[in-house]
Amino acid sequence: MDQRHEKGSGFTGEHRATRSARMIAAIMRQRPLLKGLAVCGAGYYPKAEGHLRQRPHGADHTILIYCLKGAGWAELGGHRLAMRAGDLLAIPEGMPHAYGASELQPWTIHWVHALGDLANEYLAEAGLTQKTPVMRVGEDLQVSRLFNEIMACLERGFGFVEMLRASQSLAHLLALLVGRRYEQNQEAATGVEKVAQAIVFMSEHLDQTLKVGALAAFCNLSAAHFTVVFKQETGCSPRDYLNLLRIHRACEWLQGTSLPMKEIAARLGYQDPFHFSRRFKEFQGVSPTEYRRLQMARHA
Repeated sequence: MDQRHEKGSGFTGEHRATRSARMIAAIMRQRPLLKGLAVCGAGYYPKAEGHLRQRPHGADHTILIYCLKGAGWAELGGHRLAMRAGDLLAIPEGMPHAYGASELQPWTIHWVHALGDLANEYLAEAGLTQKTPVMRVGEDLQVSRLFNEIMACLERGFGFVEMLRASQSLAHLLALLVGRRYEQNQEAATGVEKVAQAIVFMSEHLDQTLKVGALAAFCNLSAAHFTVVFKQETGCSPRDYLNLLRIHRACEWLQGTSLPMKEIAARLGYQDPFHFSRRFKEFQGVSPTEYRRLQMARHA
């Protein structure tokens, strides 16, 4: 934990409205519509220089912090995490933690404190756990608007109607985070599918000059996005992967056929057999002729 003096409020331009978790829990027991999810506090801290909270035994509520600008950090379960603009942090009820603003770039944040079993259910569905407590949201106006709605409701008071509206806005916010997770998973799955399509296309057109732009267009992606996704899935660029496919096919033909070197080179899109030979040696460490001789000797 940080040894500096705690500072949990008192920032220029801040907005905050809180009630004790015990008081809100009592209201929840009396109001069925609040039993699953209720807000016991919310705030907005602009450029919160010196902000620091430490709870070695955890809090009696769930905490959400959305970093709008600047930077900060959080420590959960002994692991320290850096936070930047666009990150959203979720701290489950009872989890020992500490968090604070960067000394060089103090963060601007929205925060919400919540009670109820549904808060944990929402966070789990959004993939926000002790091991992965931070979600990359980016600059999202809808997320900011919902934090503001929660804050506006509680600034009017903690009557039943205000609390109900704040809780519904929080539910909307949490549902939005769940949707973000599923969208990201879908995008990842789509990326895998696109890369697989590109690899099949490459394998079927090894004799052609394939440009990244053409492969990207085939996958209905921009060249830049296609290159990033392809490298994420394969570990190398489309051009390098194409060369790997060509060398792999060359090895198959050198082992299983008596095709002359010139024809193998032509079938793989190399107009110059010497260029093919040099490229093959870069990957395999021996020339195509030597590779064929070694394979024949091995299987003799």
